[in-house]
This record gives sequence, C-alpha cells and structure tokens, in this order.
Amino acid sequence: MFGTQPILFVLIYCVSAILAKSFKISMVSSGNSNQPALFLHGESPVWDTETQSLYFVDVHRQNVHRLDYATGRLFTKHIGYGQVNVVSLVADSKRYLVAVRSALYLLDWDVPGDAALRLLTAVDLGLPDNVINDGKPDSQGRFWFGTKGPHIGNDVLPDQATFYSISQDSFISPRVHLRPITISNGLTWALNNSVFYYIDSPTQKIEAFDFDQENREISGRRTILDISMHGYEHAIPDGMTIDNRGHLWVAIMFGGSVLEIDPDKRMIVNGYNLPVSQVTSLCWGGPNLDELFVTTSQYRLSKPEPMAGAVFTIRGTGSRGLPSFQFRFDNADIY
Repeated sequence: MFGTQPILFVLIYCVSAILAKSFKISMVSSGNSNQPALFLHGESPVWDTETQSLYFVDVHRQNVHRLDYATGRLFTKHIGYGQVNVVSLVADSKRYLVAVRSALYLLDWDVPGDAALRLLTAVDLGLPDNVINDGKPDSQGRFWFGTKGPHIGNDVLPDQATFYSISQDSFISPRVHLRPITISNGLTWALNNSVFYYIDSPTQKIEAFDFDQENREISGRRTILDISMHGYEHAIPDGMTIDNRGHLWVAIMFGGSVLEIDPDKRMIVNGYNLPVSQVTSLCWGGPNLDELFVTTSQYRLSKPEPMAGAVFTIRGTGSRGLPSFQFRFDNADIY
C-alpha cells in the first residue's frame, strides 16, 4: 500500500529537565485541525540528505514511512510480512534495507506485493519469536544489527538474542559479535571510528567497545553510563545517535526523555523531557542536520497519553549531526 498525507508542524515550548535551557519541540501533525499524526510504535528514524526526507517505521502496523521535509507530505509503504523494526538507506541504490521479523530484505518502494522484497539473510534460526530489533551501517557500509528475544507478557525472555554484522561479501552468513543478549538496541560509532557504542536495553547501560574498523571486531567492553543511577530506575535506554561533538543522544523508553551524554566524561550533559513516556529512537536531520527527530510509541500503554506515537523534532539544542552511513551492496538494484 502506498499513500500520501499532508503534514503540518505544531510548536511546543519546553524546558530542559536538567539545565535551565530553552529549546523548541515541533510535532508532526495529521493536517486535521493540527492534531498530531500518531503511529502505533515509531522506530528506526534515518535522515536522507539527498532527498531531504525522514524515513522511519511503524513496527506493528508493518509500515515504512517517508516524510518529505520540503512539502510535509507523508508517504507510506506497507510490508505485510510481520514486524518491521528497521529501515536503512542503501548507497547508490533506489532500494532500501529493511528488517522484517528476523530477516533482512532489500525493498523496492514502488513495486507492489511480495515482489517488492528481496531476501538477503535470516538470523536466529530455530527461534521463531525472535525479531531483528535495531541496526545501522558503519562507515564502511557494513550493516550491524541485533535481535530481541520473545515476549512473555510485557517482559522479554532474557539471553535469547544475538548481535551480528554483515557485509556485501558475507551477507548470507552474518558474523556473531555478542551472545547472549536480551534486547539489542541503540548503536553508533565515535567520530574517529575507534569506539563502538552499544545498548542491550535491560542492562540499563550505555556501553563502549574498542572498534577495529579494518577487521570488523569489537573488544574491551565497558560501561559509559548506567541510567538507573540517574533517576531512571524503571526505564531503559533505547535508540541512540551521535552529534558532531562526539556526544551521545539516547532515547529513554518508559522515561519520557532524551539524554545527551558526554562519553569521555561519562556524564549526562543535558536532558529533554517529552510529553510521552515511551520514547523509542532518534536521529539528526533537517537541511543543516541540527534538528533531532524523535520517534515514540503508544503500544501497550497502561493509560492514555494524547501525544503518544507522535514524531517530535527538538530544535535549538546547539548540536548537529552528521550524514547517515549507508549500507553498501554494489548490485542492490539488480539483486
């Protein structure tokens, strides 16, 4: 299914949770009396500098969305195969990389039905309730991604998941980097590519590894920050990105906020409250890469939140991002 919808922006003014610093939040609107456009479970935002568009997924509705920045129009591609947790750009290709359940596919946006998907690889074989939960390309175009174990009620069965990577030369056989894990989530790299930052959400920690870019290896695991030590005892870190100063920006699921973290000092620099509890992921975008797009969720909320599921944009932080890395697959368009 492919559709369009007009989008407006509604400005909300907030104050930082940690510093007395003003900033602005804009919210994607449905175009109907300035009501917010609400998604069931927004995730995996990525900014395309070439088209000036924001891509993200609505996991349980199995949709990939593209928000055109200039016109404010929202375009939707329905998958229909199961949970769609990740979308990523593919270098020099009209196709996209998507994670559907526990498999990675190349996606043709304009092709209807099953023919739109080209299977690359599947993981966690023999664990049918596991799903690929988050992933990103590195600077060399290799794709790093991890899975999440099965749900038991509102909890996830621990230690059932794995963190992997693939390259265009080894996409059929993903390389295992970490096992076991529980909910593989946010990941990013230091600006000089010497450090890899990673989140296994139930640990409540943002962790770092030495990163061997040439050999695609991580080592020397250590904790940068444990959010439970900073007033987030009942929250978990989710998506993560980095800015041009090397600071980490982390979505705090069940904590209603975004944290800016200095990984060298291992301290929270700033915090931004949102009017929703389930903050899922984030990325830098906009013409100057100085707008922080934040996805949120209304899935399994215990009580209603009017703006849950909205996509927010935080402006005026004084930070900006860098262009997103893209998955390298040289024959993507003919695969």
